[in-house]
Amino acid sequence: MGLSIFYSPFHLSPVLLLLAGLCVGTMSSFFGIGGGSLITPILHILGLPTPYAIGTSLVYIVITSIFGTIRHRKLKNVNFIIGIIIGLSSIGGILCGRQLILFLERQGWVDTLVRILYMIFLSATGTFMLMEKPHKEVTQKREKKGAPLSPVLHIRNDNAHTMDISVPLLFLIGIGVGFMSSTMGVGGGFILFPLLIYVLGLPVTLAVGTSLLTVLIIGMQGATVYIASQRIDWSGVFYMTITTIPGAYLGSSATKRVNPDRIKKLFACTVLGGVLAVGFKQLQLYMFDSITIFSIAGFSTLAIIYSAFIKKSH
Repeated sequence: MGLSIFYSPFHLSPVLLLLAGLCVGTMSSFFGIGGGSLITPILHILGLPTPYAIGTSLVYIVITSIFGTIRHRKLKNVNFIIGIIIGLSSIGGILCGRQLILFLERQGWVDTLVRILYMIFLSATGTFMLMEKPHKEVTQKREKKGAPLSPVLHIRNDNAHTMDISVPLLFLIGIGVGFMSSTMGVGGGFILFPLLIYVLGLPVTLAVGTSLLTVLIIGMQGATVYIASQRIDWSGVFYMTITTIPGAYLGSSATKRVNPDRIKKLFACTVLGGVLAVGFKQLQLYMFDSITIFSIAGFSTLAIIYSAFIKKSH
């Protein structure tokens, strides 16, 4: 057990794992996504079979989300009520998704179908966020809609305005995100982040912190299931965690320095790049998939640093 923390049975590169941890730790805390939308394909490209890539990703998501949530709580970017309701309601979706993965694994279909599902959801999310209008216009449009389905929660956003949030809608979001988390090895943040903005109407920075809290709860449930089935590469978790801590601090600090619309555009470009990398993997263009996924991680991290600490964003 001790040796498995330092040496991967699948011969993963510690140097590449350290690099991945720094980049994804920064992006997860900046986008509120937990990091699974990039870590899962990275681990798969580095050589982990799909079930191990999913399980290892979920354990890593828990770690990144803990550090990110703590940091965003200090910045007052977390709504605990919304996060807890969505997180706990995801249990049903997680259990259904896990059964689907086990069935597909027995049939020998898991790799191809999971990649296709992954590409469909990320393509839709990234394209929508690139094409949508500025956040103020979206918020104004949402305010014209009718009253949300009862019962409702009265939530104060970061501008001290009261918002009415539908509790049944929170449960539906939780079930859907839980299913995607368990089937694709992600915390669900890549779809939850835009849902919090466009469906619930949360401000971008509040959506980032609340998403991380929810991803933490969802990730803990999913990770427990995969740990029980022994589908974890613990050396991958160990090496990525070392560099995730400074990355989480860097990413959370950057959210207060970058225009909300720029955060969304960077997020969209990142997930669309992830789709491209997984597509290369499916086509067995292994050199291209490796170059693409690490280029995305490096470019996004540098873009965050440049936007937040070098270029004046506001």
